[in-house]
Parts: sequence; structure tokens; C-alpha cells
Amino acid sequence: MTIHKAGFVALAGRPNVGKSTLLNSLLKFKLSIVSHKPQTTRHRLLGIVEGEDFQACFLDTPGLIDTPTDSLQKSLHVESSRAIREDADLIVYMVDVVETDPKAVGQTHVREGVPVLLVLNKCDREVAEPRLAALEAAYSAALKPQKIFRISALKNQGVSELKDEIISRLPESPAFYEKGQLSDRWERFFASEIVREQVFDLYHDEIPHAVAVVVETFRENKGKPDDVFATLYVERDGQKGIIIGKGGKDLHRLTERSQAMLEQFLGRKVSLELWIKVRKDWRKDPRSLKEFGYSG
Repeated sequence: MTIHKAGFVALAGRPNVGKSTLLNSLLKFKLSIVSHKPQTTRHRLLGIVEGEDFQACFLDTPGLIDTPTDSLQKSLHVESSRAIREDADLIVYMVDVVETDPKAVGQTHVREGVPVLLVLNKCDREVAEPRLAALEAAYSAALKPQKIFRISALKNQGVSELKDEIISRLPESPAFYEKGQLSDRWERFFASEIVREQVFDLYHDEIPHAVAVVVETFRENKGKPDDVFATLYVERDGQKGIIIGKGGKDLHRLTERSQAMLEQFLGRKVSLELWIKVRKDWRKDPRSLKEFGYSG
């Protein structure tokens, strides 16, 4: 009788270390949005990698911040900590070898007894060996990892070896989800994330972090494009003006690009409409956070 393995694997680390990029690389499918800007991930996202005798349930978590500054950051911090401390059978703790200070490890939120794989990411970049060794020493002291990997999630270097190690450490268990399932999220969620990814790509400074995307309508139409209506909430009137742009040019570009990416993701035609509304200081408002899906 073939032994089946299954478990939950938390992808953890500071903002912008490459957790979402690694998840997409493991899945061989772009499920999680990515950006070079920090704090892009706002939700714990499940991505499932499976074979005949295993099912690895990866949890892409928001980046860990030692001192959250507003209600949104506190909510994301709680979500990350919960996934790492309560849900994970195995933790893949990622470190950016270019940006991380070996002397500032900070809180890791790893629960004692949960095995950890330490992953130094972005090793395709030119980094001196003494720096890599210092990072390995600092994080090994804090995490006591079972094994250390040097990878580039973006270039898919070392990812296969990491995946094999993860699978080998999964506990014996039947599958948690139906075979062939890629995630536990609905298409409506991915539509909002795709729009938000384009906001991160097209706008600068504070704008991407001040935007929440809520899909109001997602309607499939047989033989016609799907109807998708989404509202972008910002915190101030000035931010609304920046997103719309002169003569609506920037909003039109955002809509076009978001629609194209959504059609690519779904594999079918979409008619997308975006609306902009102001919800003053929504990131500091618990009621707004709950309404927008940031329960914390």
C-alpha cells in the first residue's frame, strides 16, 4: 500500500523576501501577485502542489513586521503569526540575501517543535560569501533550521531541490483538498488581487498601499464575456485624482491592463469596470478592515 503524505507549509519572512515568487515557482502557475514594492501580500493565500502520493499545502503569508504602525499592518501581522504558529507542519523561512541585515534578525514567530527550512533567496544576485555565511549563522541561531538552501525563486534556481526536501518532510496523511484543486479561494478573490497587482505596478509612493480592491459583481455569462465590477477604495480625494489621472487616462490604462491579466488568468473573456471611492483612513478603521476582508 502506497503511503500518502500531506501537510501545511508556511512561507514566512519579512516583507519583499520573495515568498509569493517562490509559491508561483513551486506551482508553475502565477497564483500569488508579486511586486518589487514591499508589503504587497495582504492575505494568507493557499497554493496546493501535489502528486500521486503527496499534497503540499503552501501558505503564502504577509511579511512579518516587528512594529506594525496601523490597524491594517496589525491585522496582517496577526494573520502571518497565526499561520506560522498554529497552522504549519513545516516552515520555510525566507531571507533576502541582498537587503537583510545579519545583525537585525528580529522576531521570527516560529513555534518550538515545528521543523524549519532556512532559505536564502535572491542568490542569483552578486553577494559576497562572507555576507551569506553571516546570514546563515544569524538565522541558524534564531531558527535552528533542519537544513539551509540557497536559491533564486525568480530564476527557479534551487527550487526543485527545496521542493523535494519539503515533500520528504510532510507527515503521513490523506489529502486535505480534492485532487486537482489549486487553491481554496474563489475567482472573485483573484480578480481583486489582479487589479491590486496592477495598482502596485502602475502607481508609486503611498498610492498602492492606500488602495483596497473590492469586487462588487462577478457574473459569468454563457457565450459572452464575464462581467466584473470592482471598487477601489482610497483614503483621500487626492489619491482618487491620481488614480484617475488627467482625462481618466490612468484609470483607463489600469482597467485595460487588469482586464488583460484577468482574462489570461481565467482563460476567457472579461468585461471589467473599475470605480474609485474615498474611505477616509480606512487602514486605521477596524470596521472598514473587516468589510474589506482583513479580519485579523
